[in-house]
Amino acid sequence: MKLNRIRFNKRSVMVTWLTSYISVLLVPIIISGILYAASWHVVESEVNRANNNALKQMEIAIDNSLGGIERLSLEVSLNKQVNAFINTSQPLTDNDYYDLVTISNDLRVYQTANDFIEQIYLYYKNSDTVISTRNRTDSRTLFQMLDGQNLQGFEAWKLFLDRRYIQEYVPVTMMEDDIPYKAVVFAKSVTLANRDQPGAVLLFVMKDSKLLANIPPSEATSVAVLDKENRVVASSGLEQGPAFLAYDKLVGENGLFYGDVTGKKVAVTYTTSARTGWKYVSMIPAERFDDKMKYMKRLVYASILLSLLLGGVVTILFLRRNYNPIHVLIRSFSTKAGISFAEGTNEYGFLQEALNNTFAEKEQVDRRLHQHRDAIRSHFLQGLLKGNLEQDIPVHESLSAHDIQLASPHFAVLLFHIDHFGKFQEDVPVHSQKVKLVQFILMNVVEEVIGSQHRGFTTEIDDMLACMFNFGSEQDPAELRRMAEQVQLFLLDHFHVHLTVSISGIHCELFGIAEAYQEALSAMAYRLVIGSGAIIGYDELPSSEALRQAGNYYYPLHVEQQLINFVKIGDYEKSSSIIEQIMETNVSNAVLSVPLGKCLMFDLASTMLKTMNEIGTQGHLKSFMDPFNPVERLSGCETIKEMRREILSILEQVCQSVQAERKQEMRPLGELVRAYVKANYAEENLNISMIGEKFGMTPSYLSKQFKMQTGDALLDYISRTRLEAAKKLLTEQTVSIMEVARKVGYADINTFNRIFKKFEGITPGKFKELK
Repeated sequence: MKLNRIRFNKRSVMVTWLTSYISVLLVPIIISGILYAASWHVVESEVNRANNNALKQMEIAIDNSLGGIERLSLEVSLNKQVNAFINTSQPLTDNDYYDLVTISNDLRVYQTANDFIEQIYLYYKNSDTVISTRNRTDSRTLFQMLDGQNLQGFEAWKLFLDRRYIQEYVPVTMMEDDIPYKAVVFAKSVTLANRDQPGAVLLFVMKDSKLLANIPPSEATSVAVLDKENRVVASSGLEQGPAFLAYDKLVGENGLFYGDVTGKKVAVTYTTSARTGWKYVSMIPAERFDDKMKYMKRLVYASILLSLLLGGVVTILFLRRNYNPIHVLIRSFSTKAGISFAEGTNEYGFLQEALNNTFAEKEQVDRRLHQHRDAIRSHFLQGLLKGNLEQDIPVHESLSAHDIQLASPHFAVLLFHIDHFGKFQEDVPVHSQKVKLVQFILMNVVEEVIGSQHRGFTTEIDDMLACMFNFGSEQDPAELRRMAEQVQLFLLDHFHVHLTVSISGIHCELFGIAEAYQEALSAMAYRLVIGSGAIIGYDELPSSEALRQAGNYYYPLHVEQQLINFVKIGDYEKSSSIIEQIMETNVSNAVLSVPLGKCLMFDLASTMLKTMNEIGTQGHLKSFMDPFNPVERLSGCETIKEMRREILSILEQVCQSVQAERKQEMRPLGELVRAYVKANYAEENLNISMIGEKFGMTPSYLSKQFKMQTGDALLDYISRTRLEAAKKLLTEQTVSIMEVARKVGYADINTFNRIFKKFEGITPGKFKELK
């Protein structure tokens, strides 16, 4: 494996490390970017603040000048000569011309009073006379001096001048010696005492260049002034107004945004006059910001380049240094463990997978060894119990190999038979996994009860659990029974598991274990006679002399015949009494061997099966007796007590069915037919032929007998039974008539309506409405 091969692997740990180092390198770069952005913001704020100050100075200067003009207009309006000429009309006299000269001289004086004023015009509406500081003219000539396009024609100009009261600023283009220039006209009506007179209008003309005279000269900066009607009052450095230069787009009293002027990006700063509402706008190229940020930009670029250069060198050095240990580990696994490192694999993933495989193999080997050790140990214990040991291997070596340490040379054997699995017996037969679970629990309980004073070694043998009990310092037979009782009680209380325990006698040395096991087997076999759930000691079994004296079991032929007769007539009390007498005589009052006990069970089972077979072929009880499964129940009994319990249970069911059959046969035909009709009225096929077939009679004979016993015609009785059920269903408002007819056995709704009306006098629908 080569290092340079892994370097280009996308999943390699080197790629992960490289990504991490690059992420660390990005931190100073990001910080430099943040500092650059913050510096840009500071410069932008400073430039904006300087522009705002300049605009504010221009605003103050223009507002002050306009205020002076408005005060001057008030002074002109109060002039006696100006007011005296208002009432003059055409044609003018010599005196009127003299007054015009006087007024023109006065206007010349007013003009010199304010530097902003380029010209003053006084328009008298009554005589259509316009007086300026230089000459006299009329309103049309004055209009021709203005920009007609901006004023939308002479008529609009006349309407503007003829308004009752005027006081506003209007941007115009003045013509002087055929040379146009931008100007602003302040128009103000001359106040009259008599409101019915047409009056006069003062017009103050101001060049826009004088309005913008207070702005410091700059080739790059453009300035514009907008009035509330979105008209450019004055501008400097703009050949044409940009799209963003609109009054409604300049939101707020002041602000800063970026726009585009003739393809160049500019920073737009604006403020609003509190006096006139005009917007003062300054536009500075964005390049001026870049000029101020050039040094900062060079410094940021230098820091980024230096970070990348030094960081790249350090990254390569640390990548090689950190990867060497992993490279050695991978090469070791590849050569020594035989695990190949596939190209395109992540090193950490490869190492983790290799270690997991190693641990899994170790665990699997340990588990197999443990399983085989338990199986071998169990096999050894089974051979020890049955006396089948290998002659080639000394016994003490086998004991040591299987970790069996003996406390004394005295032994006994206990056998545990599980009669009922309690909480674990949800299904029959019990699942093999549940059997192993109960055996495991039983094994642990036995070892726990034995304690530390004695030794116990358990194993499963012939569907039972065998415990080879090794006594400690004392050999007390009562200790074995005490231990068996504790095990029985614990499993019964906690798991409802029922046990039968057999106990052997005490034997010495290892060769006596096989004899003890045979004694325990003999004691367990006597469970057939005593029953399940007992603790059976070998010393409690009847002697061979007592068994020989007993000879046979009690079950004479006449007793068997009595039992059969009582069962056939259904007398449970007498038949159960005979069974109790047979069991009591054989089990309690006499000594019964295991083989004789098995014979007794076979005879009792044979008697019951023979009797039930005869009963089943005599009448209608065969279908009733089939679900009892008597053959399986009787053949599955393992003890005489179980046989007694099953026989009594079957006897009770058989006798009850016999009694029910006899009562059925004694009932009158009419009552039986009525019961059958009530139980089957919902069947669509219910008719006289079907009932006759059920009772084994012809339809005519059945109808005749039913009429004689009940006084009703069978067909009418069927109809009335169905209608009674239908009327109950009709009271339920949610059930339809069609559904009611189907539920009471009528497939045709018309038939149902006809029969209902015949017996009830109304239709089913009417009946449902009344209810």
